[in-house]
Amino acid sequence: MGKATEKDNKRGSVMNTSLSVITVTHNSAHIVRGALAGLPPGVEIVCVDNASADDLSAALEGLAVHRIDNAANFGFGRACNIGAAAASGEYLLFMNPDVRIGPEAIDALLLAAERYPNCGVFVPRTNTADGRLWFREQSEIDRLFGAPLPTRIRQVWGDCCIRFVNGGVFMIKRTLFLAMGGFDEDIFLYFEDDDLSHRLLQRKEPLILVNDAHAVHDVGMSVAQSTRSRIFRHRSKMRSEIHLRRKYGIAYHPVADIVRYSAKIGFYSLIFNRNRLINSLGRLIGIFDWILDRSQADRNRRHAA
Repeated sequence: MGKATEKDNKRGSVMNTSLSVITVTHNSAHIVRGALAGLPPGVEIVCVDNASADDLSAALEGLAVHRIDNAANFGFGRACNIGAAAASGEYLLFMNPDVRIGPEAIDALLLAAERYPNCGVFVPRTNTADGRLWFREQSEIDRLFGAPLPTRIRQVWGDCCIRFVNGGVFMIKRTLFLAMGGFDEDIFLYFEDDDLSHRLLQRKEPLILVNDAHAVHDVGMSVAQSTRSRIFRHRSKMRSEIHLRRKYGIAYHPVADIVRYSAKIGFYSLIFNRNRLINSLGRLIGIFDWILDRSQADRNRRHAA
């Protein structure tokens, strides 16, 4: 009885801190209910939908959700910012539709916020569906700047400071997120969390991994796995990488990348490696997209002058 009372007291304490959960969907009706149904009562849930073609209404039926329907697919970061603007909680918990996090993990995150009052960013210890630790030791920006590869971390033994906040699931103080301008809306998909992590570190904001908060990320299951979808994702990844390079003054040579990915496409075609062929094709398309967009922007500037 004593243990139950202690647990109830802790829960009562942390639930005095208001929390809003924000999830972004795009044809994610097949999985999003599992993510939201496990959340504790009293938590505000904001679901921002990027023009899905599936039956999201059926997936959300019976759940207390503030739903926002975008007129088009605005991308992940912009949709998150829309959700943050609509949320009212002191803390925001961003969570992908393919993430599972229960009440005890949320309690642990909120208790960590009490334990570390000078910190505003908290990340649960996250595993993949097969039990592997889902953890990155550095951001994409660290890699682009040429930082040496860190030692592989396979286990976490306690709360610790980290350099990267995984956009799949993390909690941040709402005032801090809004003060930073949220996610970079020029990034459509991928690496928006890398950019946010880099900006947080530039502000000397501590990023805390909370060992007692457990989440499961069924990576990649919130999106379609078709060839077209995979090409689109790798195209977006390439465009996002180029954007990060230009944003942070990191040299980029598109011709070298065109040669590199063209060679990869040829090689993977010869050895019949379909997956890597699709990935490289998507990246090559992303490079040409960026070149065309840049050419169009240059023409528009000349006409305006």
